[in-house]
Amino acid sequence: MKFTTLLLLVFIPAISFAENLLVNSNKLFDFAENSYPGFFSPEGIKTVGLDNYLVRYYPDTGSYIGTKGEEVYVYGDVFNGLLRAGVISDFVALEPDSDELLAQLFAEGQSNTQVYGNGTVTAILSDDLEGSRHQRFIIELKSKQTLLISNNIDLSSRIDNLFLNDRVEFSGEYEWNDKGGVIHWTHHDPEGKHVDGWILHNNIIYQ
Repeated sequence: MKFTTLLLLVFIPAISFAENLLVNSNKLFDFAENSYPGFFSPEGIKTVGLDNYLVRYYPDTGSYIGTKGEEVYVYGDVFNGLLRAGVISDFVALEPDSDELLAQLFAEGQSNTQVYGNGTVTAILSDDLEGSRHQRFIIELKSKQTLLISNNIDLSSRIDNLFLNDRVEFSGEYEWNDKGGVIHWTHHDPEGKHVDGWILHNNIIYQ
């Protein structure tokens, strides 16, 4: 399939997928790397926040691919500058809401499961300073389940401008407790043995 298909401009009603903004953006970027390496290489580039976009820059080709909400953009000389390419769901299936899985893990008392999700900050707690230092805050999912987010600030960065009612997206490991659960491993693993996690807040990726 020619790359011109990817660049076909479409104007369809916006879809509501903001719950998994980074998850779906990464899925799109991986698809572009695998399908069009002549434009997006090398593969495995990390996603970063740039203004209101989530982007990957490919130094081998001088190209960018990015998302702004549900919209997809490409940028580079080969595209004659900035070009809107469509919406994410034109190219990949959107990942489903994770609230059902998180509710199941809580109900069944399961732990050590890699999950993603998003919620609203309802409480900001003091740091946990025993062992590795962790920034701690509680979010509420759409399902009303609450999760304690444990952000390792020895391996990742502190979220300094975090306030009540902020929206946060996360990827990490679920650990059961009787209050809804804890999400940890929201950071990279310097030893490369564990799946890298992250937190997305105000279009900044903490990893």
